[in-house]
Amino acid sequence: MSAIGFNVPHSAQLRRFGRVFYPAGLRLQKALADYVNEEGRPDQLVVLEHDPVFTLGRNATPADIHMSEAFLADQGVGVHRTDRGGEVTYHGPGQIVVYPICNLRGGREDVGHLVRGLEEAMIRTAAEFGVVADRLKGAPGIWVETPRGPEKLGAIGLHLSHWISTHGIAFNVRPNLDHFRWITPCGFTDKGVCSLASLQGDGAPTWEEAADRLQAHLIEQLALAIQPSRAPSRSVSALTWRRGVSGPEILMMLRRPAHGFWWQSVTGMMEPGETPEQTARRELLEETGLNGILRPLGLSHSFWVDPAIVRFPDDEPRFNTEICFSMEAPLDAEVRLEPSEHSEFLWCGLDEAHERMKWEGSKAAVLLLKKELGL
Repeated sequence: MSAIGFNVPHSAQLRRFGRVFYPAGLRLQKALADYVNEEGRPDQLVVLEHDPVFTLGRNATPADIHMSEAFLADQGVGVHRTDRGGEVTYHGPGQIVVYPICNLRGGREDVGHLVRGLEEAMIRTAAEFGVVADRLKGAPGIWVETPRGPEKLGAIGLHLSHWISTHGIAFNVRPNLDHFRWITPCGFTDKGVCSLASLQGDGAPTWEEAADRLQAHLIEQLALAIQPSRAPSRSVSALTWRRGVSGPEILMMLRRPAHGFWWQSVTGMMEPGETPEQTARRELLEETGLNGILRPLGLSHSFWVDPAIVRFPDDEPRFNTEICFSMEAPLDAEVRLEPSEHSEFLWCGLDEAHERMKWEGSKAAVLLLKKELGL
């Protein structure tokens, strides 16, 4: 057992996702923090990858972001203020984000042990891939000495409320380092940012390879005894559109109040034995009566399922992974709504559809379709 991490083994559940949109990640953390707040429940170790986003900690100022809101929006980079410590940092594809949602009450009331365990896990992960990283006095995270000076390989930023920890670490495998140049990362103007890929080139590991090793070291350093957890359910979305007289139009359907009362395109749960494509076509026919040209959008994302929307028989948090498609329908095709779930529909332009969509994945799907159509 590690002398650097916690000293007493504690039960935990490991939840590993792929892409999670940042606002969905905040909701996910809140749900898991509420869950572990009750004594006797396992800690939660969450491993994921975020969409491009700048997050501002409690000590950040708007001047820490050097680019305009319009520029960032055009580049597909979001901005969110958070309750974690620190200044501004970047999350994005190619970076491993880990949220240790831990209840430190009952003899573990030492956030220093948690911080050192998180840092040590990143240091040992880097060492496994041939990179020497270490702590730097007065500069949280882990650092690599390079010909350009010290550069940060892994960042850390925690929030603690009633001894429940949220937020966590970000370990750079192969993110877009250009995005760090658009901010003053973690408040440092005299230090850089690196990644395994910037240090090792083609010899750097994949995200999955590095995540395997990082989670193993975190389990060891935090003395976690991993317990089984329920796998995420799986669903599809099929952004349904047609070539209208004035340009592309997206089909929007209004969910009945009992089903959430928001506008959406076609979605549905995968049934046993189905491929995502089969689910998408089945749901399209059942919900709209439409058939057409189905294409993958190259987007899969995970999120916490709110029990206020979907009822569950117990309190364990539920998660879902959605695979996104687009489906081009003929201009003259007749929409036949399945009336138990949706009350009305309309065809609208892409910008209006983006505005009407409630969830991050749906909004991202509209932007991907817009890009595919060259708009």
